[in-house]
Amino acid sequence: MFTAGVRAALVASRFAASLMLPQRHGLIVNITVWDRDKYLGNLFYDVAKGAINRMTYGMARELRPHRIAAVALAPGFIRTERVAASFEAVGNRDYLNFTESPEYVGRAVVALACDQNVLQKSGKVLAVGDLAEEYEFTDVDGRHIPAFRMPDKE
Repeated sequence: MFTAGVRAALVASRFAASLMLPQRHGLIVNITVWDRDKYLGNLFYDVAKGAINRMTYGMARELRPHRIAAVALAPGFIRTERVAASFEAVGNRDYLNFTESPEYVGRAVVALACDQNVLQKSGKVLAVGDLAEEYEFTDVDGRHIPAFRMPDKE
């Protein structure tokens, strides 16, 4: 999680920023898991995702003078082949009702990249479902999937 996640995102962002600096604009998107700062249920996973979020915040502060935005994008439960196989193996097809296609996340990135005011969102963690509502895009099947929310626990 730290090498393939946090470190990889930091290195990739560093190289991406160096390509954007001469252009004096750009957008760096890091993928994270987030639900209103709730604990993610596993210390290592929580710390790794928290590091991505904090790294995004720091990059946003340092890149703002260069008109480069950095955001952390939090999709919901992604409907990949592995997820589908896991649910179908136990005979549960309800996952189709609450999972997002990978394209849903892509549509969020496109919406952010097209937003002339994206610097106002820089440094923030943004939920894909919230962006779908704001920018009025849907998943590939036409559905609007709400932002991922974990059950409230004490």
